[in-house]
Amino acid sequence: MYKFLLSLLLLSSLAWAQPPKPNMEVQERALKKIEAARQKPKSQVWPHLEKNWFFDNLVLNVRQPLSLNQGKPTYFCGYAALTHYILLWNPEFYVDKVLELYFKGSTEVSDRTLNSSDEIRQAAGTLYNKGKMDIRHADQMWFLVLADNYKGYLNNKDKTFDMGDENNFWAASNYKKFNNMLRSLTQKEIHAKGADLIGPVFLNYGKFIQNISKDHTVILYLNNKALYPNKFFRFILPTPTHFVVLYQMEEKEGHYVLDYWDYGLRTKMNLKKRKLRRLVYGITYIP
Repeated sequence: MYKFLLSLLLLSSLAWAQPPKPNMEVQERALKKIEAARQKPKSQVWPHLEKNWFFDNLVLNVRQPLSLNQGKPTYFCGYAALTHYILLWNPEFYVDKVLELYFKGSTEVSDRTLNSSDEIRQAAGTLYNKGKMDIRHADQMWFLVLADNYKGYLNNKDKTFDMGDENNFWAASNYKKFNNMLRSLTQKEIHAKGADLIGPVFLNYGKFIQNISKDHTVILYLNNKALYPNKFFRFILPTPTHFVVLYQMEEKEGHYVLDYWDYGLRTKMNLKKRKLRRLVYGITYIP
């Protein structure tokens, strides 16, 4: 009996921080909409989107949300993280918005119209040397439209897209902008602790994340240099630059084991408690 109760306790702790599981019925409706749209003529709005790549990309995103990839070395991580969440929460909503953009060049969300500028229409489908995103034309279109329609203070100096801007501050997402995008696209109650230059103060990060993740999806705003110290050498300041979706967080022998989505994969990382505080600048949690 004791072993049985202990097993239940362990399983419940490992279930923390689980994002919503895709509703299979909603997923199937989304896939049917994609297949119906595929039968229509190619969109004239987006001259460089390859039709088969576009629709194959949509199917992949709906069937395998974990595969969503922001490309390298872009500044699209914020858009990819919120899209990964949306694909789990309501893939049909995602498909509706992307298809409307594809055929009409604009789509309505809760607080605005997402429009596609001439610059964005010409750029989508031409981004290259981005890894898997080179042939994921639906992602190129969607991320470019999001970046062009949602602005934060990091984007003030460059509000019009030029080729190559996907790799610089034109595409960047600060923490407030990211949370505003989530509210705009999902109409959900979004809670957040932290900021761009300083993490949540007077807070036990590990205990807080473990507690809220029992009944919330958690997205972490991280210092990418601390997360991947040898990979992102160009970020020289100890400031956050990256968003990941947390799947599990387990405390083990004075360490935290984080299981999270990033770059099209679920990744595990073992962190000392002190490093967790240096790593996390923002904690967004969604009921």
